[in-house]
Amino acid sequence: MAENTEKRKRTRQKLADALVELCGEKNYYDITVWDICQRAGVYRSTFYRYYDTKDEMLREIEHEYVRMTQSLTKSLNDFRADAPPEKMELFRKELTADMEYHRQNEKLCRFLLSPAGDLYFYQKLVESLGSTARNNLLKNGKHHSGQKTDYMVTYFAAGFVAVIQEWLLRNDCTPEDIASFLLDMLCRFYR
Repeated sequence: MAENTEKRKRTRQKLADALVELCGEKNYYDITVWDICQRAGVYRSTFYRYYDTKDEMLREIEHEYVRMTQSLTKSLNDFRADAPPEKMELFRKELTADMEYHRQNEKLCRFLLSPAGDLYFYQKLVESLGSTARNNLLKNGKHHSGQKTDYMVTYFAAGFVAVIQEWLLRNDCTPEDIASFLLDMLCRFYR
């Protein structure tokens, strides 16, 4: 049973890798299920055993990506700009791990955030960051009227995603450096 589960996992990963590779070569909307299967070295029937459409496969990839970034930054749910040094170091480590994950999955992340990518992914990242920011502002008593808080959170979350996107394009500093920059921005936002 475990062997079968591992095989299924490997096959799904081959399909996902094939889609990401193909997206580096042509527009997502021009890619067919047949293209994905050829690149992955599987039959179309194998693809349809796992997914109904390539859009369904893309949504699963995106969902997993967002879930993973959330799991890497759990302590940020309790972020405070005035946290003690040991807590700040935990925030920095988690943000560094998150940036390392983006770097390891750079092709996928750059595609998903590109104009040829998927607006749904961008929205999910912004919603995820925004939800955390909104909850922290409310917990820390640093909120304004509902409308102002919503605007502040949207501005912050969209900027956070834009920094990651720009960093991946430039490739001009380490995950640790960009994590430190983002931590500094978080502290400024929550003051």
